[in-house]
Amino acid sequence: MAKMNFKSEPGGKFKEAAPGPEPANDNNGIRLLSYEEFKAQEHGTADAIIKGLVRTGTLIAVGGRPGAGKTALMVAIADTLDKGEPFLGRETKETTVAYIAAEDGGDVANRLEAIGNTSIKIVKSAEGFPLTDPKKAKAIAKEIVRQAKALDPERHVMLVVDTLRAALGGQSVLDDKYTSPALNGLREIAEAEGVVIAVLNHTNRENNKATKGETLEAVTALELVLLDGEGGWHTIYVGKNRSGPGQRNIGKVRYTSVQIGDVTAAIIDEMVADETAAGDEPKERKPSENARLLEGIIRTALLDSTDYLMPFGSDGPRVRVAAISALRDVFCTRKMGTADTKKKGFDRALDYWLRKEWVVKGDYGIEGAIWFGKASGPDT
Repeated sequence: MAKMNFKSEPGGKFKEAAPGPEPANDNNGIRLLSYEEFKAQEHGTADAIIKGLVRTGTLIAVGGRPGAGKTALMVAIADTLDKGEPFLGRETKETTVAYIAAEDGGDVANRLEAIGNTSIKIVKSAEGFPLTDPKKAKAIAKEIVRQAKALDPERHVMLVVDTLRAALGGQSVLDDKYTSPALNGLREIAEAEGVVIAVLNHTNRENNKATKGETLEAVTALELVLLDGEGGWHTIYVGKNRSGPGQRNIGKVRYTSVQIGDVTAAIIDEMVADETAAGDEPKERKPSENARLLEGIIRTALLDSTDYLMPFGSDGPRVRVAAISALRDVFCTRKMGTADTKKKGFDRALDYWLRKEWVVKGDYGIEGAIWFGKASGPDT
C-alpha cells in the first residue's frame, strides 16, 4: 500500500496529498559495516601475495628509467609468484600471471623462454589493450581475469600491463586527461575482481627523492622503482607502500643476456635482499643463490682434495687446495642457463667469497687454486 501524505492548509486543516514514492528497502545501496563484515564481502582484502608488499585488490607500479630492467624484474617477480617461491625473503602465494605485453610481446616471450617458464600467460587480444578507451580496456581486463581464474580457481591472479605509455598508444603518461581515467579504471577492476594489476612505467627518476606526484603514484597501493646502483647492480626501491614499510631499499638485481635463437633476452642473473631505510647506510650484502651453490662445492672439493701448497714459505704450514678450473666445471654442471650466464655467475660468486676472505686465491696450474681463509667459515 502506498504511503498517504498530508499537507497543511491555512487555518490548520489537513488534506490528503498525492501518494509519495515507497522508501527504498536497500538503504539506497548504502550499508554501514564493521571491518569483519567488510572483509567478508570483499575479495581477500588482507590477503597478501607478497607479504608486506603486494595484496589482492590493488594496483601497483613498477617504474624505472628506460633500460633499467623493468621487464626483467617483472618477469622475475611473475616467475616467483607462479611458483610460490619467496621474493627477497618475503613469503608469497601461488599466483596465475597474465602478461599484457603492450610494448613488445616477442621480447617478453623470449625472456620467459630464457628462464624456462611455460606457465605465465601472454595475453593475445585482437583489440590490443587500449587504455585510451577505459571502458573497452576494463572489459578486456575483466575477460582476462575470468580466463585466468578459470585456469586454477585456487590461485590468486595478477595482470601485468607493460608498459603504461604503450597501452596509452604513445600518449604522455603525464597527461592526466588520458592517464587518470585509465588508471582508475584498472584500479576498479583490481578491487572488484580481487586481483592485482601491475603497471610498468618509464620514469626518469634518478634517486629515491625524485618523486613527481604523478597520477600513477597517487592511484597505486605500491610503487617499486629501479634505481641505478654500483658495480652493475640496480637497487629495488619501495616508495609508497600501503601494505608495509615504504621509503626504503629492499634489494638489488644484476642482469645477464641469454641467447634465444638469433636474438638475446635480458634476464635477472642475481637478485639479493638488501633492505635499508632511505638515507641509511647499506647493509652487508648476503650471499646470492650462486654464492651459496659455490660454497657447498668449495667445501666438498677442499675436504676431498689431495693437493697441497705451502703459500707461506717452506717454514709455513701446508694448505689443502682446490683448482679453480675444477670448481668451475662442477658449478657449471649444476647451474641452469647458457655458458656465458654460468661463467658470470661463477666469477661473481667466487669474487664474493674472496672478498669475504673465507677463501684465499693463489697460483696453481693455469687458473690458480683456492684454500680456506677464515677458520670460522663464511660469515653469513
